[in-house]
Amino acid sequence: MSGKTEINAHFTSPPFQYIEAKSPNVHRVLSSTDYLGNITLDVTFAPKKFVDANPKMTQAFIDALDEANDLIAKDKKKAAEIFSSSSKVKVEPADAQEMIEDKDAKFDTTPNGVMNFADFMHRASLIKTVPSKWSDMFVPQLADRKGS
Repeated sequence: MSGKTEINAHFTSPPFQYIEAKSPNVHRVLSSTDYLGNITLDVTFAPKKFVDANPKMTQAFIDALDEANDLIAKDKKKAAEIFSSSSKVKVEPADAQEMIEDKDAKFDTTPNGVMNFADFMHRASLIKTVPSKWSDMFVPQLADRKGS
């Protein structure tokens, strides 16, 4: 957001949306949350063949993510320090904590709102078919969760 070129519309994800919002050149009109609700923005991908061949490793990975999310929920300051010290994006710990504490920031391994996003992608002709349920897009280890 150097201000050297005109940008008419732009959506991004954390941490960039928070960094950009601090610029005096940015005027926020709406957010993706305003339009799509609080949806899962970031997911981890693995080939189906790998997941099927390594169910214990897949579950261990999910358990580690759940543990990290638990830390974020219980100790936002420590989570912000970890993020700030390990991220390739330069973010001060206080700024990282502000991001983590945002009312719209959710940290969870259970996919949320992905069907809303799939519907949007279908309406925008980005995908031909909308999955019948959210769990069709994710590993079987998440199927019993209350995603959407």
